Amino acid sequence: MSDTGAHGKLSRRTLFVRGGQGLGLLAASGLLSACGGGFSSSAGGGGGSTLTIASYGGDYQKFQAKALWGPYAAKNGLTIKEDGPSDNAKIKAQAESGNPSWDIVVVGNDFGGDADAKWLEPIDYSVIDKASIIEGYAQTYRICADVEGTVLAYRSDKTGGAAPKPWDDFFDVKKYPGKRTAWKSVGGGIFEMALLADGVAPADLYPIDVDRALKKLATIKDQLIWWETGAQAQQYLESGEAVMGMVWIARALQSAANAPIAIAWDSWLSQEAYWVVPKGTKNKAEAMKLIAHMTSAEPTAELTKYLPYGPVNVGAQDKIDPSAKDNLPTTHLDTQIKVNDVWWGDNRDAVNDRFQQWLLS
Repeated sequence: MSDTGAHGKLSRRTLFVRGGQGLGLLAASGLLSACGGGFSSSAGGGGGSTLTIASYGGDYQKFQAKALWGPYAAKNGLTIKEDGPSDNAKIKAQAESGNPSWDIVVVGNDFGGDADAKWLEPIDYSVIDKASIIEGYAQTYRICADVEGTVLAYRSDKTGGAAPKPWDDFFDVKKYPGKRTAWKSVGGGIFEMALLADGVAPADLYPIDVDRALKKLATIKDQLIWWETGAQAQQYLESGEAVMGMVWIARALQSAANAPIAIAWDSWLSQEAYWVVPKGTKNKAEAMKLIAHMTSAEPTAELTKYLPYGPVNVGAQDKIDPSAKDNLPTTHLDTQIKVNDVWWGDNRDAVNDRFQQWLLS
């Protein structure tokens, strides 16, 4: 998720991360914001087709180019033009124009479902190997680019060396005194986290019981420090102002390089990036071929050298550097809590009205 609310991407650096079993070396990055303006570059060797890819910009897009489409373009004589940052409204407008300028776009959880069918081309699974993709991530109009997540990160120097359990211990201020930091975003996991801590089973989270979630949050309302950017979340943890927090995995890992911060993988909330193809592109066939490559084992494993996000291809798991593997979301799919994008798409505005009222009460 970015500091603009979509994805928290990283610039490259080497992190020594305190994982569950000790220190792991992760070739990852320092956090970056999505580009504020247009992002444009090109890669590949001309003479063949030209595709335009829109992503989030910054180092995230730079490393995507390096690991995913750059080698493919060079090998196949394909010219790649890059643009960004990605924007759902622009995808819709381009599709409605009948002549989209983007051929492949990265989107977040909030776009690309069946409700968005009129703006997107169906993913061509006669070209893309659907069986090689982790179950649930190869969908009709989108296919996962990488698996991300929101985790419980905590100051191990303030918990007596103990590991708090998500998400019960987030609400137990007697057991672990101190402020908590949480994302001030209605669909960012705060409601799911509260309900899980209140005893709701993952399978029963939806439809969200808004009253019950707000009642649970009220028990620690005076102990909550809300963050709205990934940089704020990181600052609160690293400074020790918060003893624990729900944060994006990228920010948690960066914080762990700078302070005694650890990650609890017992329960975490997933987010993903997805590839979509705007409806009406004249380069649909070539776009599907490139997506087939970008979701294959070697490129998705290569991306983990630069970004701490899980590869969606099943065959990539054995190609990942073992020192980085422990802190990739796809290593912990057994404790993953899937966010229901469809439910939030239908209910976000109404729940947000309630949430804002509660914040002011």
